[in-house]
Amino acid sequence: MPDVQYSSNSNEASRKPLSSGADRAAVDAPHNEYAIQDVSAWVLRIGVVTSVLVMALGLTLTFLHHPPSVHHMKTAVLKYNLGAIYHGVLRGDGESIIDMGLFILVLTPIARVLASVILFATVDRDWFYTFVTLVVLILTTLSLLFIH
Repeated sequence: MPDVQYSSNSNEASRKPLSSGADRAAVDAPHNEYAIQDVSAWVLRIGVVTSVLVMALGLTLTFLHHPPSVHHMKTAVLKYNLGAIYHGVLRGDGESIIDMGLFILVLTPIARVLASVILFATVDRDWFYTFVTLVVLILTTLSLLFIH
């Protein structure tokens, strides 16, 4: 007996088998569209919350180890070197932890684009959007690598 899928109409008498792939795609389409939106929203939420928590930890450690001074606030700079940030985080340096939080915040939209590439390729199997989103991911990543 072949595997038959039925439309999701709640009236039992009007349920009919889905005859073609197009009919099945029409039933599955809203689920796929919402899956991409839901995953994108969760990636952004998790990234922003993680970033804020990391920056709050860094701010707390900075104020505990160094009393705030106007001169220090005017002269503090953001570290672009991931190695310096990593070693500062390992030392428990509050400013490096704040820099890590900012780095996480910058990477959050990139993680969203990466999730979209994966979902377009696996869930939707929409190769045009997969390609376009992959180009956006590559260009964004390259632009970050060449910051001075």
